[in-house]
Amino acid sequence: MPLHTHLTNASGVFHPSKNAQYYNLNIYQPAEHLTSIIDCYWFADWDLQDTTTHIQRNLPSPNMHLVFDHSSTYYTGVMTQAYETPLAGEHAIVGVKFKIGALNRYLPCDHNALKNLHFNSNDVLLPLKKEKNLVPKNHKASICILNQLFHDLPPASAQIKKVNHAWQTLLNNPEIDTVHSWANLAQLSVRTLQRLCTEHIGLTPKWLLRKQRCIYAIKLLDNKDYDIYDVILHLKLSDQAHLIKEFKTVLGLTPRQYLKL
Repeated sequence: MPLHTHLTNASGVFHPSKNAQYYNLNIYQPAEHLTSIIDCYWFADWDLQDTTTHIQRNLPSPNMHLVFDHSSTYYTGVMTQAYETPLAGEHAIVGVKFKIGALNRYLPCDHNALKNLHFNSNDVLLPLKKEKNLVPKNHKASICILNQLFHDLPPASAQIKKVNHAWQTLLNNPEIDTVHSWANLAQLSVRTLQRLCTEHIGLTPKWLLRKQRCIYAIKLLDNKDYDIYDVILHLKLSDQAHLIKEFKTVLGLTPRQYLKL
């Protein structure tokens, strides 16, 4: 069964409910022994043959992905800025979302050099079993193939588990507004949290916190019951200028520009 669909998962895209008309997204858990390495499998498909190209805007993400397209297979690095994906015609793709830092040991170079990039799947030295052709529209069969493909992956190291625990703590607690409170809830020292984030993600805790607070803000803005001033109050910001600065830093646009998309 899927964990969630794009209607309930607003962490990855702009305006998830509004854009649900353009594509289908289903997300599934990997086999139990892979859960320390793989966050989820995702399946996206769309049929826009009778409409113009839809530009899907995506949010920054600290997770790397492996994408299976009909013509290519590629990885995406950590995304530190919003980016766009054009959707046209009839198409289906399958993706693997890895836990934070889980791929670093298999990369051909330092993970920081791969930020905001797509790179060749042959360059990543994962111990994979022989790949079979996925059938994107047959989710059950494809999940079996993916679980078999990644079967021999060793579990994540203690450090990778620790940084993912810290990240999950931030995701589960949108009220966190300082790095110090984040570290306390994750039962880490601020120094340890800084080291984990910098070493395994290549981003500071301060930047990651700003990112998540912006995502929390756009979830509120997508809810018609909240306006910009409500968001400022929820985020405990000093004024509208502060909110605009945060949005521009993380998303590259202002709150009002986001609402107009």
